Amino acid sequence: AKAQPKQSSAKAAPKKQPVKEEEPVSEKVEIVQPFEIDDGKSGGWEQSTGLSKKKEKQVAKIKYEQEQQRLAGNIPANQKAIPGLAMPGQHIPGMGPAPGAAKEAAKAVLASAKAAGAAARQAIEAAEAAKAQESSNSSSAQIKVPENKIGVVIGPKGSNIKMIQEKTGVTRIDTSGDVFVITGPPQAVSLAELAINELINKGYCSMAFEDFKEEFVAVHPTSFPDLIGKEGVVIRGIKKELGVEVSIPSVPKNATGSKKYRVTLAGKKDNVERVKEVITHIATYGYHEVTHEGFSHAEMEVPGWCYSFLIGKGGSELKHIQNNYRVKVNIPREHSLCQNVVVVGAKHDVDRAQAYIEKVLWNAENASKGRDRSDGAEDPWGDEGEEEDWMKQYMYKRK
Repeated sequence: AKAQPKQSSAKAAPKKQPVKEEEPVSEKVEIVQPFEIDDGKSGGWEQSTGLSKKKEKQVAKIKYEQEQQRLAGNIPANQKAIPGLAMPGQHIPGMGPAPGAAKEAAKAVLASAKAAGAAARQAIEAAEAAKAQESSNSSSAQIKVPENKIGVVIGPKGSNIKMIQEKTGVTRIDTSGDVFVITGPPQAVSLAELAINELINKGYCSMAFEDFKEEFVAVHPTSFPDLIGKEGVVIRGIKKELGVEVSIPSVPKNATGSKKYRVTLAGKKDNVERVKEVITHIATYGYHEVTHEGFSHAEMEVPGWCYSFLIGKGGSELKHIQNNYRVKVNIPREHSLCQNVVVVGAKHDVDRAQAYIEKVLWNAENASKGRDRSDGAEDPWGDEGEEEDWMKQYMYKRK
């Protein structure tokens, strides 16, 4: 058997416990908050709701929304809104209309339809009244227009018809066919009818011009070719440059003697006076600078017995001078405004033609035979040809 260890005869002394030091006792200091005793002179006291600040805000928001709904839907103040239900006059999407809302909506629709119907009826009645008034204040007139005057009345691209409508105020001018129909107020129809009749009878109408004036110039028919010009070039030039209508009358075929006919001028007053000067100058000298720019003329005193030498047989000498010197030679007649021989053309050509005519007259006075061509104006005449109409006024008839 194993030997048992020896037990100590003496017990171990107990360990010493550390001595705890007493903690110093801190003195409590009482902090006194500043305060004020209410003596009742300050503002009113706040009433405690017993709710938290967050809850108070929620309640205030609900009350505000209810007040707004009441004001919008005319809800009595003592009627409360039920959360989740629409207030009267409102509709929540996805839910049926509030009790009574359908009836109110139907009434509103009917009232709106009734108002719209009344407005439409008033508009129709007003339109019918205006139409009746227009019918009572409207008239029409028919004018038969000769076929050869239809273009004159209508004007280029309808310009005359448009002008008449604008200045008279007529409603319509129907130009289909040869009977024109004018529709509109009575006074406007009368003015338009007068304008169309002027176009038919005169070729112009007074309402087309401001400060309108109509004048007449007495002109002998022998001057009409000079006023008209080849293919109307002269008269068109007068109308274009001065803006005046010029109407040349028809001359009877059997017209003879010194009778003059009236050429009508119509347009603005100042322009008409200017055209009178132009026509008088053309009737006197055969041209005017307005229609013949750069032209001049020379007057020559020629005894009447020398006219036959100046004209030549069948008008050959006169034709020779005009063709070779590019001038116009006007031999005066008893009705001519200028009683001298007038040579018209460019100044250089007029000077040369005048020199040649003086030689012809010298030869006539000295009974010289043949023609003097020392100035180099050669003309291989050949056959004289037939006498033309424009020569007749210059021909000297020997007895």
